[in-house]
Amino acid sequence: MIEPAELLLSLAEIAVALAGFSGLIVAIRATAVDGWHPRDIWSLSWMMGASVGALFLALFPLWFTGFGLAELISYRVSGAVASVYCGVFLVLMTSIGRMLTRRGYPHRIPFFPTAMVSLLGVALAAVVAVAAGLIPPTRMHGFYTGGLVALLLVASLALAVFLVLLAQTVQARRDDSPVTMSAEASSDPAATGAPTDDQAARGG
Repeated sequence: MIEPAELLLSLAEIAVALAGFSGLIVAIRATAVDGWHPRDIWSLSWMMGASVGALFLALFPLWFTGFGLAELISYRVSGAVASVYCGVFLVLMTSIGRMLTRRGYPHRIPFFPTAMVSLLGVALAAVVAVAAGLIPPTRMHGFYTGGLVALLLVASLALAVFLVLLAQTVQARRDDSPVTMSAEASSDPAATGAPTDDQAARGG
């Protein structure tokens, strides 16, 4: 069986990897023709907030244990910190999402935002249970890491949103390219068989 400390460090490494993808997303969107959509920034905030939050929250129990605190107390204190973070993050992101909807920017992929909010709610419930001591001490680690896994799933879904949008953009460009090629070909006199200026000058 994997040790609790090793599992927490593994979750932190996964969070770092997911946070690294955000830099790639920024680079791709910065070079896009249509630029940044308001929902892009919202989705990127989901990705960064969930991944970076999972990173630091995974390290908190290890950090508190380094001060000589008992493992149970370390998890409860970490759960309290995580509860505040997840609660503020949930309220902030849902408020911004509703504001964007009122301004005329509805969800482009309806399922994903609902799933992200639900997973963040699961993470919040798990860490609140740890902080309040509502679960047996032997299950503290399981509930706390479960909340972190839910955060990582939120970040993964936010990444999936960008991948789906990228695939839709590529497909749309492929659908438009035959029409563009046909229009260019029809405007080419050589392609249509019409005499060019040089041919007309030479008598065709």
